[in-house]
Amino acid sequence: MKNGICLKCGSKKVMESVEVRDDGKNSSHPLQVMARPREPKRGFVMMTSQSMGELSAWICADCGYTELYTDNLSNLYEAYNKNR
Repeated sequence: MKNGICLKCGSKKVMESVEVRDDGKNSSHPLQVMARPREPKRGFVMMTSQSMGELSAWICADCGYTELYTDNLSNLYEAYNKNR
């Protein structure tokens, strides 16, 4: 849908990069994904790094079809693959 055309209905009425928020009981913040490396199989605890990415939505204004995209991909992928 990033080409401006809905994959479901073919409409060109696409809302680009709409913020996706989590409205909690006491606060509201952008929805995020987290990648953290798998713990190594060793006999001690090791601190691991993690990486976050924010979600944005691309939404068709005609049919409502929605795609989510994540930023910070290279850092997420690096954290995900660490210790694999």
